[in-house]
Amino acid sequence: MSGLATSLLLFVSSCLALSSAHDTCGSFSWDQSALQKYCSTPGQEAYRSPACSVFRLCSGAASPPLGRGLCATERLLITLCVDQPGLPECTGFKAAFSQAADHGACLAAKSLKAASTSAAVGHMRRACSPDSTLPGCDQCNAVVCETSDPLLAYAAACTHTAAEGCEAHAALCAQEGSASAQVLCLPPRLRAAATHSSIRAADAPPTPDPCVLDSSAPACAAYTYPDASALEDIARLCGSMPDMPGCAIEAACDKHDGSVSERYCRPFTVLGTLCGDMPGMRGCESYKALCVKPGSVVAQCTQQPPIPGAPTWSQARKAVFSACDDHPMEGCSACSKGDCPDPLGSLSAICHEMPNMAVCRTLWGFCDAAGPEDLREWCAEDSSRYLPSMIMYFHQRVQELILWKEWRPMNTAQYAASIVAIVAMGVLATGLKTAKGALALQWAHDRALAGEAPVPASIWLPSGEQVRETAIKSGIMGVSLTIDYFNMLIAMTFNVGLFAAVIAGYVVGSLLFTHVLENYGAILHHRRKQHALLVRRTALSRDGTANGDVEAGVALLAGGKGGKASTSAAGLSSDEDSEEQFRLQAEEAECNCVHSA
Repeated sequence: MSGLATSLLLFVSSCLALSSAHDTCGSFSWDQSALQKYCSTPGQEAYRSPACSVFRLCSGAASPPLGRGLCATERLLITLCVDQPGLPECTGFKAAFSQAADHGACLAAKSLKAASTSAAVGHMRRACSPDSTLPGCDQCNAVVCETSDPLLAYAAACTHTAAEGCEAHAALCAQEGSASAQVLCLPPRLRAAATHSSIRAADAPPTPDPCVLDSSAPACAAYTYPDASALEDIARLCGSMPDMPGCAIEAACDKHDGSVSERYCRPFTVLGTLCGDMPGMRGCESYKALCVKPGSVVAQCTQQPPIPGAPTWSQARKAVFSACDDHPMEGCSACSKGDCPDPLGSLSAICHEMPNMAVCRTLWGFCDAAGPEDLREWCAEDSSRYLPSMIMYFHQRVQELILWKEWRPMNTAQYAASIVAIVAMGVLATGLKTAKGALALQWAHDRALAGEAPVPASIWLPSGEQVRETAIKSGIMGVSLTIDYFNMLIAMTFNVGLFAAVIAGYVVGSLLFTHVLENYGAILHHRRKQHALLVRRTALSRDGTANGDVEAGVALLAGGKGGKASTSAAGLSSDEDSEEQFRLQAEEAECNCVHSA
């Protein structure tokens, strides 16, 4: 019995302690003027805190205004204590609790889930360079952050791009609801039409239009759902699930840069797209009553239909995860396993990198159905944003990056033209090497004809005509080697068609030029022999005239008699040496032509 009594006593004590902690959390007497003092005086330690930013918004700085739940003085003071626990009011509040755990539980239960001052500033310093165009970065960035409202800069940046570090912003918007905190949670376009009457966090819902209640009434045929109401519904839907493709479309419309056509940016069209994706969500009640309910006569449903072919949230995510599991790409960088903040944008990036993937049928079907020019944000080819990925195995596709970003065939005709150009590059490279060898033969031939055989002063330094010849051959070598390496890089794309074009270029070049040096060398050799014969005949003619008998001179040459005959024989031996030297130079030229690059 004593054990039972002890247990009962402990239970009662725990209940009393819990009740006491709860009473302290809900009944603490706050100094209401303290909030005004801290949040209205620049330079105060707490002036830049999230609680004071919300306080100033609640005092009339927000348009549309914040919901009443956000502006409760008690909540703002508790939020202030989370960020600035050393304030006198906050230390007094903490002292009212008998246990620290109860104090922490009270703060967690009643405070706004807003980022602390240090967290907001830290995120902006990491996310913003001085020249960043991200909203909020002009107020707080890596260089300067003197804004009195870091929370607003942080909210603007996270509303535009839900990057790492924006978890506190997402928690705040999920806790309070985007409709009650539009200035903090929604982009300007979605909150433009909101007024005080649209903030109904604690109020009764508005009375629906008669046609929303009964869309089958004949008078509702010409009914038009107000844009302001549609924008409120969109805000509610995207506040709950911002990663739906329809929300990405709404965000693109908000940029007003023509990346999405006006007909797809009509609020009712965007709302229909969202509700076609997630018809069971809050925010789709009016649309379903107008357009899904049997017997509806509202013409707006057919005049402003949802965007055709738009992928659902589930389809886009499944396609992205499947593609990224198979082949990591740049478009996968924003997604992690099980999470993807913008599946439509990621899918678009993936499919522009590898357009022939099976998962891309969803995106290309969307583009074909809705019109690629009307959805340029995701469907248009943009080489500045999307580049085909490099596949390290043999494959065949039309879109391939060839050497430069600008050389990217986009259709079959451009691909065929690229094939012709690559074949021509191989032919040109082979022709340049042949030209280099032909020049070497020609220069050797000219020296042989002139009978010049200068002795070089050094084996390392060119002399005489060698300077000009070496410069020309080096220039040709540089050009041909550049083309060879270009062809090597093209072959390394592993594109079957481009690889075959590289090989074909060298094969065609070989067919055109392989025999050229051999023939040219033979022609020059023949010319050299004719020239040598002419020189001999001229010499014999002169010798015969000098002795009065040409035949005697010939006989002397043939018989090897006399000084003149010896001179001619020596000339013949010299000619044979020249021919041998020329033959070696011809062989060297042919070798250089084939193997120089």
